[in-house]
Formats: sequence, C-alpha cells, structure tokens
Amino acid sequence: MGGQEIEKEENKERKLEELVKRLEEAEEKQLVYARRQMICAALAAVSCFLLFCVVTGAFLAVLPRVHRALDSIETAAQDLQSVSDQLSKADLETLVKDVDRMAVTSEEGIREALFKIRAIDIEELNQAIQALSDVVSPLAKLVNRFQ
Repeated sequence: MGGQEIEKEENKERKLEELVKRLEEAEEKQLVYARRQMICAALAAVSCFLLFCVVTGAFLAVLPRVHRALDSIETAAQDLQSVSDQLSKADLETLVKDVDRMAVTSEEGIREALFKIRAIDIEELNQAIQALSDVVSPLAKLVNRFQ
C-alpha cells in the first residue's frame, strides 16, 4: 500500500496545485476587473467634475442677467404701486368737474372773442389802414432822400 498512498498524496498535491493555480488566475482576473472598475470610477468622477464646472459656469453667466431682470421687475412694481397710490388719492370726480368747468369757461371766452371779432367793421378798418398808408408813404420817401 505504500505506492498507492504516495499516488494519493501526489494526486492530492496536484489537485492542490491546480486549485492554487486556479485561485491565482481568479485573483489575477479580479485584479484586472478591479483596475477596470477603478478606471471607470475615475472617469465618472472626472465627468461629474466637468459637468459641475459647466453648470456652475452657466449659472454664473446667467446670474447677472437674472439679477438685472429682477431689479427691473421690482422697479416696475414700485412705479405701478406709486401710480396706484396716486390714483387712489386723486379725487377723480372733482378733477372731472374741474376739467368740465374749464372747458365751459374756455367756450365762453371763445364766444366772447368771436362776438368782438364780428363787431369789427372790416370796411372801416380797411379805410383806416389806407389813410395811414397815405400819410406814412410821403414820410417814407422824405426819409429815404436823406440817407
């Protein structure tokens, strides 16, 4: 039995060596996969960082425009509030009555002016202008001789 035991021992050693060899191969494969996983994780981290930089840059580029737009909206809202306050304080009924009274007064003034213009005798005015021209014309000739 001594030869069979040696064979069994050698078989056990071969199986053990094969097992160790398979374990070593599996470990090498695990190292390869771990390296690949590490590279993928590094690429993912770099991609996330670049995406963060792009988003931050876009946000910083748009932020001043948004701020100006919000300032404009706030100014418009304040102006609208001011106009609303002024309108609420204004006595529109009295204002309309004053405008109406002013229109009536203006109309009366225009009527009076038209009556006075109609009262002017145009024929008499033309005769007065002609008479003035007759008097001034010889004086103008006399003054022109001395120049």
